[in-house]
Amino acid sequence: MVPLTPDPEILASAAKQLGPTAAVTFLVDDDAVTYSVAEETIGVAAAPADSPVVVRLSRQAWADLVGQVRTAINLLLSNELAFERGGFEQLADWDPILRYLHAGVPPYDPARADFHGRDPAATFTLDAEDAELAAQLQTMGFLHVASVFSADEMREANREIDRLAARARPGDDESWWVSAEDGARALCRLVYATLRSPVLAALEGDPRVRRLGTLIDPELRAAPDRMEGSAVLLKVPGKTSGLSNIPWHQDCGMGGHAIMCPAVSVGIQLTGSDAASGNLWVVPGSHGQAIHYRWEQRLAKVPVVSVDTAPGDVTVHVQDLMHASPGPTGAGGRRTMYITHYPPALFDYVGPGQAFNDLVRNRVITAPAAAVE
Repeated sequence: MVPLTPDPEILASAAKQLGPTAAVTFLVDDDAVTYSVAEETIGVAAAPADSPVVVRLSRQAWADLVGQVRTAINLLLSNELAFERGGFEQLADWDPILRYLHAGVPPYDPARADFHGRDPAATFTLDAEDAELAAQLQTMGFLHVASVFSADEMREANREIDRLAARARPGDDESWWVSAEDGARALCRLVYATLRSPVLAALEGDPRVRRLGTLIDPELRAAPDRMEGSAVLLKVPGKTSGLSNIPWHQDCGMGGHAIMCPAVSVGIQLTGSDAASGNLWVVPGSHGQAIHYRWEQRLAKVPVVSVDTAPGDVTVHVQDLMHASPGPTGAGGRRTMYITHYPPALFDYVGPGQAFNDLVRNRVITAPAAAVE
């Protein structure tokens, strides 16, 4: 369960943040495991304890938590955590270090970020060498490439999106909808879009997209027929209710890290984007790490980049990068087509027409064995 060589500095930092008397006990059927601060490190014992936080859960839920199949917030929302002492806020304080102890995913600390002298807000073109683009993406977790597609290509794509949008209806399994300020339903996303459009399918398979989507791993590939396929985001202006303006998150924040990461999303900017239209925000260097769900209240000096784009630009981001899609401050209207490239392991678990949540509901995914030591 514990990484073979845990970093003493990471453990000491976590111990300091948690406090000298912090402890959490998990009751798994008739077994127990307790994590507690021991001087300047974190100790693990296969025994119950007088912990301020005591959580009861099933063996399946425990296996999912340890195996990075489902996160603590996922289990909470699924009513699969019972707190005999304490509550979710205290468990959330433990969550980043537990992910390190369970799976070697280190807690995010902006003080440890090393940008290697690179500019987080730098913009590149396709003239750059793959090694340079990959170095920026690996360092920052995102990449902005200008003028990848022509104005004519974007006009043709937008005509196709207009056609698909005119056909979309709530409940059609091909679109997402939100409630606008006036109470009307508004289209905010087209999913599996390339299965219904040769024009968009050509963009999905374009060598420029393939190049950018596989910069950090040539084995990654697009998934047009699963994980909701390649999707088109349509930013609705004003205040909305629903999954349009998404706050800070990691795409594995509800689970699936073990099979999805490090997926890479290529965002074709069909329109320009800025604060008025609702652009992408990112925390550079936060990918591949565990972040407290209330990090904004807990961490200082966290870098944030607001990514403004022109039509035909492309953004690339690693899906477990901390990122957000805030509401437009003006007229809205941003359109971005996202083609996500997944590792081979995902295709071993997720079949056509399925998404990650289907695996959890149907229990067709097996987490790594999780012993209660």
